[in-house]
Formats: sequence, structure tokens, C-alpha cells
Amino acid sequence: MKLQPRKEPRQARSRAMVDTILDAMSRVLVERGYAKTNTNLVAESAGISVGSLYQYFPNKDALIFALRERHVSRMLALFEDVVAHIDAAGSLHEDFDKLVGALVAAHLLEPELNRILEEEFPAYNLPVSSEIRQRFFDAIRRVLEKHRSSITPPDLDVATFVLQRMLKALINAVVLTGPGGLSPGSVRPEILPAVIGYLTSARADSQA
Repeated sequence: MKLQPRKEPRQARSRAMVDTILDAMSRVLVERGYAKTNTNLVAESAGISVGSLYQYFPNKDALIFALRERHVSRMLALFEDVVAHIDAAGSLHEDFDKLVGALVAAHLLEPELNRILEEEFPAYNLPVSSEIRQRFFDAIRRVLEKHRSSITPPDLDVATFVLQRMLKALINAVVLTGPGGLSPGSVRPEILPAVIGYLTSARADSQA
């Protein structure tokens, strides 16, 4: 399956065209779902010919891959902005409260699109680029490095990996599949103790 675009948009006009196509893909995908989405419908929604669409994307799966990359890049930008503005004097609790809040906000960007991408195209079938994954990882690790003396996990890389997976699972469960009446705002305070507990709990191997 060919997932990469036919060509990379370099000029402003080409980039605008790609954004128009991806906006149309998002609308059609949310309205119709994957099975009923096709390139003709996307081209019609974008107001262009299907031939113009094919200049950039060879098929609808390439469109979905590009749409997912753009969506996750937007989530990453929001998250990295919060990390960049974390106060040097902030406590472990304060810093991770900001991180959890940023991740919840990131998952609420284009929530219907986010739900479809997560439910119909899980990461193991439609991977996010390694660069984006690494940047999320690095942002979390920088905060752990700041609080190295306050946390108990001995390996920061392992701790970062665990936190990355933990936060994604918990926030996805609330934002995407939480039962009716359960809002991200009401659950967010419950996520933070789980994070702090993992980072500061006494470890069995240190008690032996």
C-alpha cells in the first residue's frame, strides 16, 4: 500500500492546496467513515478535480496517513508549547498537572476526527512518524530530567516510555470512549495522582 504523497508541496500555493484537500478529507471521513469515503467525494468536497487530487495523493489511504500526520503534528505543537513554558521553579505536581492538561486539550483538537483515527486506524496499523513519536518522548523526558532528584524510577527512558503509554491510554479512554456524562474535566484530576504515584512510589527492588 502506497501511503506517501506523490510529491511534497514546496510552494505556498501547493501547501494551501494540500491543506484544502486534507480539510475535505477530514469532513468526508467524519461524515461517512472509512468504508464510504473515496477520492471522488474528497475532490468534490475540496472543490477540485480528482485529477488535481491525484497529483498529490495516490489513494485514500495516503490521504488518511497525511491527515493523521497533520492532526498529530497539531497535537504535538500544543503539547511542546506547554512544555517550553513550564516554570523552572514548578513542582513535580504542578508540572505534570500542566502536561496532563495539555494532553487532554490536544486530544480534544478535532475530537470527531481524533476518535475516528484512533478507533478505525490504531497506531499499529497506521503508524505516526518516528520523528513525531520521538518529540513527544523528548518533551516528557525533559520534565523528568528536571525532577530527577524527586522521582524513584532509576531509568528515565523507561519511565518516559511508561508515562507516554499510560497517559495516552488514560486520556484516550476518557476523551474517546468515556461513558456519557463523564467529561475530561471531571477525570483529569484523577489522572494526576496515578502519574505522581508511579513517579514517587517506593520500589520493591530498593527495599530488598
